[in-house]
Amino acid sequence: MNLSPLMDAAVTLVSAIFAACAPVLLLKLSAMLKLNLDQSHRDAVAHALQTALGIGLQIAQETGDAKLANVNVRSAALAAMVGYVKQAVPEAVTHFALTDDAIAQKAAAHLAATLHVTSVATPPVLAPAPLPPQPQPQPQPQPALASLPPA
Repeated sequence: MNLSPLMDAAVTLVSAIFAACAPVLLLKLSAMLKLNLDQSHRDAVAHALQTALGIGLQIAQETGDAKLANVNVRSAALAAMVGYVKQAVPEAVTHFALTDDAIAQKAAAHLAATLHVTSVATPPVLAPAPLPPQPQPQPQPQPALASLPPA
């Protein structure tokens, strides 16, 4: 019994299925690799913003405006943070087409979150108010056994 025609048909069928599925598989693989690339760029930007946050806080501390209440100090801190992010991860900035304003908004959000956490984490310690005196319950007189009705 010659199985050669059957084998030829099976190989042809498998080849056709593979040829039909190849573009879909390549698109899936491409999308997965792009997602991995996007994630690595996102991580790089987040790390750079975290490092830039230290630079911004250092500028605030050096100027004596720890809360960045002064607009000029805040602008200088944000400008230094934006410059650091652009220098540290230029590929990610280009990949996401981040503008200076977009980076400044992210940096300002990091600063605001950090300053809010810092101010909330270290509230002034106040002595607790004294509790008002509690009224003492008056003991109720117990009825005498003689005054109870007979059972």
